[in-house]
Amino acid sequence: MKKILLTSVLITFLHISGFSQTVNKETLCKKWYLEKYQVLWVDYEPDEKEKNDYILLNTDMTYVSVDEGIKTSGKWTFNTEKNYFTMFNNKRDGIKITVDKLSIYKMVLNIEIKEMDGVDIHYTIKK
Repeated sequence: MKKILLTSVLITFLHISGFSQTVNKETLCKKWYLEKYQVLWVDYEPDEKEKNDYILLNTDMTYVSVDEGIKTSGKWTFNTEKNYFTMFNNKRDGIKITVDKLSIYKMVLNIEIKEMDGVDIHYTIKK
């Protein structure tokens, strides 16, 4: 009986404070700082040149990002049904980014390029 009660309390807590299953534009649109990478539950700190990396998603569907110190900007689109967004640079080259987890403070992404397969990229709103 105690196990059932404890499990119910834990599930309720995770539901209230955990990550959202439905990704919405309002939660996405803010400045996200790179926090860490995770591969098979092992955390890796960003390299020195990635320490100031971020993604700023604006409500007007434009973005500014810094990746390894290189600043880019462009437009982004959002697929609410499949929880992904695509970032397009000024040359109209796009990259698909799947949102695995999202809360008001944290976001976990997967970038759909071969080199990043299996890597969870963690962002936070705090630098």
